Amino acid sequence: MAKGTEIKRRIKSIKSMLQVTKAMELVSSIKMRKANEAALRSKSYVFESWRSIIRIAKLPDSANLSFFTNPTQGKILALVVTSDKGLCGSYNTDILRKVTSFIEEHGLENIDFMTIGGKGKNFIKKIGGNIVADFPPYQNIRFTMSSPIGLIAWQDFNEGKYSRFISIHTHFESAVRKKPATLQILPIDIENIEANVEEEQIEYKFEPPHQEILPEIVRQIVRALIYQVILESEAAEHASRMIAMKNATESAQELKEDFEFTFNQLRQQSITQELAEISAGVNALY
Repeated sequence: MAKGTEIKRRIKSIKSMLQVTKAMELVSSIKMRKANEAALRSKSYVFESWRSIIRIAKLPDSANLSFFTNPTQGKILALVVTSDKGLCGSYNTDILRKVTSFIEEHGLENIDFMTIGGKGKNFIKKIGGNIVADFPPYQNIRFTMSSPIGLIAWQDFNEGKYSRFISIHTHFESAVRKKPATLQILPIDIENIEANVEEEQIEYKFEPPHQEILPEIVRQIVRALIYQVILESEAAEHASRMIAMKNATESAQELKEDFEFTFNQLRQQSITQELAEISAGVNALY
């Protein structure tokens, strides 16, 4: 029964693995639900902010401002959002493929990076990319956490160091609907927003003039967009990990059942053999 003992050891090991993967699945499902709720709440604010920007951009002397003008050339600042840990399916791989595609299109020498998460940071270092800032994944995301990222991007963009500020992250709609996406944050793409938002005729009155307060409004909206990107990425990460652990649990359960079936076959063969030997011994006495 040496082989049977080995199978019993493997079954015990798989049962321990099942407990871990099931626990990770449950934890990820709870975290995903919380992150999804936060992302949905923030999305309403960001959506309405963009609507306001459309109206403001159409006011006299607004269209020529730097954060509304799409440049034809210049260096790009890219925010790459990944996770620190694995065991989340293709979540990180899909983002890194998107980064690779973006680099192939624009050239590594024309891009500087800000990273959230060790997977993205390690990948960009490996390919020789320039990382100007790195931030760890946040455990409890708050709006104020987007401030340092927004400050760096806003100052460098307005000083002319970068022509564009974009994010490469995972756009989250539901646990089964998520995909890597590239979002242009600065300058604000008015034409793209306007094509996806119904316009309402609202007249604004500004004091002081809108040319003076518009930069502060746009700066806050940039922070809101970064915050939304981080929230959606977090929700997508937990959803990917939940699905990955669910698949691992199902595979381990199938493997355990196969080993149990094999073990029962071996035990049945052993019992049959013992009965045959007893019967042969009894027949030999007569």
